[in-house]
Amino acid sequence: MALINRGEKILCLSPHPDDIEFGAGGTLHKYSDICEILLVVFSDRSKTRNEKYNLKSQRLAVGEIGFNADCVRFINQLDVGMELLPIRFFGTEENRDTIRLVVQKIVKNFDPDLIFTPSINETNQDHQAVGEEVVRVIRGRAKILGYEVPKHHQFFQPNVYVKLSEADIEAKIRALNHFSEFTNRYYFEADVIKSLSRMRALDAGFFGLCEGFELYRLID
Repeated sequence: MALINRGEKILCLSPHPDDIEFGAGGTLHKYSDICEILLVVFSDRSKTRNEKYNLKSQRLAVGEIGFNADCVRFINQLDVGMELLPIRFFGTEENRDTIRLVVQKIVKNFDPDLIFTPSINETNQDHQAVGEEVVRVIRGRAKILGYEVPKHHQFFQPNVYVKLSEADIEAKIRALNHFSEFTNRYYFEADVIKSLSRMRALDAGFFGLCEGFELYRLID
């Protein structure tokens, strides 16, 4: 059974620029020739890290994994009247309301077959808030999978694995390299990305490369 089938639409939810590349960059590259994606980003780092090129970096990164830049939307570019969320404050009641509203409208309009969302077991509070609201409010036919980000995955428990090629991992690494404004990049290193993919393959029971996900819903 393929995780993604030809013609399917994939909704990728990224609390911050670079999250979806960490969590599903290799998988998206693997299936890039058969599916359509919408990548929605909830914040940028213009205030917290004084980064000026988050939108440009995100568009370049998605190109590395096989998609056109026009699939990228920050939430202030959506027709929902929302501003970017402040980093580290996604979990407030007001911001959770915003997350729910944005996600519900996107799902209604885009009608995805699969949703990639941050793991509800992440230790990052922004990731938790997005993942929890997706699982809480989204109903219907879409599969929902939680992805991991290495810096915050201490309690991540994958039960779905996607076998990747060297080309998929190299594309993921190239994508992450576009987020070069962030200087504390130890977990961006190619060896770290490859090591995690080998560990996930070991979890799955073979020698190779994998990305792992937590399955929250599958309707067959």
